Parts: sequence; structure tokens; C-alpha cells
Amino acid sequence: MSKETILLVGDSLQGPTGFATDLAGVCWSLADKYDVHALGLQSFRDEKITLTMQGKSRNVIQHANQPRSQERYDFGTRSLPMLMDKLEPDILLTVNDIQMIQHVPNVMCPPTIQVRAIDLPSKTYVDGYAMEEQIKGQMQKYKEKFPRETKWIAYCPQDGDPPMQNWKGIYSIADKVVAMSKYGQGVFKNYLQMDVPYIYHGVDTELFKPQDNRGEHLKDKVIFGNFNRNQPRKQPVRCIRSFAKFAKDKDDVLLHMQMDWRDQFGWPLDYFVKLYGINNKIINPMPAGMSRENVAAIYSQWDVNLMPTAGEGFGLCTIEGFACGVPCIHTDYTTGRELLRDGYPNPRGLLAGVKDMHWEKLDVAAVQRALVDEDDMAHCMQTYYDDPDLRKRHGENARKWTEKFCSWDVIAKNWHKMIEDILSS
Repeated sequence: MSKETILLVGDSLQGPTGFATDLAGVCWSLADKYDVHALGLQSFRDEKITLTMQGKSRNVIQHANQPRSQERYDFGTRSLPMLMDKLEPDILLTVNDIQMIQHVPNVMCPPTIQVRAIDLPSKTYVDGYAMEEQIKGQMQKYKEKFPRETKWIAYCPQDGDPPMQNWKGIYSIADKVVAMSKYGQGVFKNYLQMDVPYIYHGVDTELFKPQDNRGEHLKDKVIFGNFNRNQPRKQPVRCIRSFAKFAKDKDDVLLHMQMDWRDQFGWPLDYFVKLYGINNKIINPMPAGMSRENVAAIYSQWDVNLMPTAGEGFGLCTIEGFACGVPCIHTDYTTGRELLRDGYPNPRGLLAGVKDMHWEKLDVAAVQRALVDEDDMAHCMQTYYDDPDLRKRHGENARKWTEKFCSWDVIAKNWHKMIEDILSS
């Protein structure tokens, strides 16, 4: 009996992004039972990829993305229809933001049904109710005449609120929408009137674990780390300024900003490190593209993980640090509250307050973003600095909670249940 085929779409499996890491984990979770293929949006060739999680190796096929000529940003608009025709998958599972999947309805439906939530050139949008009503009748007739065999699961983050109401028109085409957190589940329910399940991201708890791997030169230091991308949503400059406020009278503290200090979407961080006088309290970042073993080793050197985020759909860096026994200081917005406090044992970190809110541009995400209170974040750093026992206790809580709720062995069971339910419906 042949296996059912699942096609997943997202950042390439070997990529350094959170979406890439999560896509790899979901592929691994399903590859023990299904024929798993991935359209890696940054992939240049078709290849077999061996994924290892929780000490077990599984193979998936990753397909190249082939954008149209001169197309700078492509989310599979050309490659996805070709792969759908070639593979005829039983399940299409997309792992990405709303603006990156708005072409999918036109793949799943006839060309006469056009669903586009965001018109970037004019920066206009269609009201969500109007869009939903417009396509509802067409969709019903289409499904009756051409009942499609491929089921679409849209695994989508919500990293701020309120969402744009017209997004519901895209979500309504999917056979199943899955949130990435309880917070995201609440956004779907409260703003879009959609009852959806949620499945957390996972972490390899056999690879990411506490390690005693500090060199002698770091033995007496208190290390604060930030493992994110240098981009506006992650607020790296506010992280630097918060640390500078906290560290101004201390010789035994270090900041490790593990990111590209000159990312094209971010800031020249070396300038700000010098501007705020902490250049002698910095651990230089490792080059991009390091192994997952090296990523885990970096977390394990830290005392505290910093997430001064403006909003998270989940927070993979938070649970990777948790798995290594590192508590987190997280902006008190979106998923931080549940990751640090929900479930036993808790707490697993400290929440830094929000100074102000601002609206993101329509072509980015069009949700409210939070500006972390730098004074409060510095206060949280001081709290952990003054109380090593508190750091240790929160770190132990973090490790235990992650093993219980976010180990890939646990998350894989949730995905298997989801796929089985969809296939049997």
C-alpha cells in the first residue's frame, strides 16, 4: 500500500530562519509515516535531505523554487502549481505568514476565483466580509463540480493584533487553519471569528540541553544573549540600549548578540555598541550558517536569553534557550506570556513591560507592534544579576516545561493526529 504524499512549503530546510527550522521539524515529524516533500523557497536544486531530531534520522525530498525572471521575492507562485501537478499530494501544508501564502488560493481554486488580501502597489485592501461573501458562492459551486483531492492546511502565525479583517478571505479557502500558539488561536477567535487549533513549534531536546561548556575566560561572567535576526521586529538596538543601562557600573557582565551585525534589513550594530559604550562588554557573533550543534552550544554558555521582540508568532529562540536551561526576559506582548508562564513548572523567565505601540506598514504585516520598555528590561536584567538562585530555578523550570510540551517527540504526535483527522474527513 503506497504512502500518502504531503507537500510542505516554507523556508528552505537548511536555512537559518525560525520558519526553516520549524518546517524541518514538521517534515521530520511526518516522514516516518508519509511520503514527505518540501518546496524550499530559497532552494536552488532538488535533493534528498536527511533530517535528524531526537536521535532519529528520516529522509525527505526538497524541491527547488524556480521564480520568474527578475522576480526578487517569490513565495512559490510559479513552482507550487508545477509541483502540485507533478506530485498530486494528498496534503498541502504551508508554513508561512499571510502575505506569503496569498497566492495559494489561486492554486487550489480555478483562475476565475481571485483572492488577494493585500494589493501592494496601491496598498489597498478588500474588506474581509465582502471578500468572504464574494467567493463563498463560487467556492461552493466549484467544490461540488470539481471536488479536489488535495487538502490545504495553513499553519500560520499571528504576531500582533488586531489582524487585518480581509485576511479571513484567504484563510477561508484552507481546509484547516492551524495557529502556532494559544495567543494566535485567540487572535483567530476574537478578531476573525474562527475556531482553530494550535500546535507549538518544537525543539530537539536531545541536542538542545544544558552543557557545561564555558571557557575559563567566561567562568566568572554573567552572560546575556540574544539569538535573533537583525531586523526591526526583533528590536536589536533597544536590546543594546537596555543592556547599556544595566551594565554601566558592572565589569562582570557580557552581551552576546548572535546575529548578522550588518543585515540589509537591520542596523550596523557595531556603531550602536560603540555609541552606547559597551564595546568592551560584547561577545562577537559567530558567522552565519553554523551547525545546530554550535547553536545549542552558544545557548548553553548564556545565563539569560533576551527577547526584546515587538511581536512573535511563536518564539523559537525562546524555547531553544529553555531547552538549554536558560531563562528568558521577553517583551510582555503576544506569545511571551504563555511561553514564560503557562503550564507547570513556571515561571520560566521575566516579562519586560511595553513602552508604546505602533502600527506596522501594510506591506509588512499591518499589525500593531510593541516597543519594549528599556528601563524595565534593564530592571529585569538587574533582577537576574542580583539573584543567581532565581536564574537557576527559572532555567530548571524552562528545561522541564520544554521537555513536556515542546520536544519534537511530543509535537510530532500532534501533527500525526492533525494529518490523520484531515485525511479521514
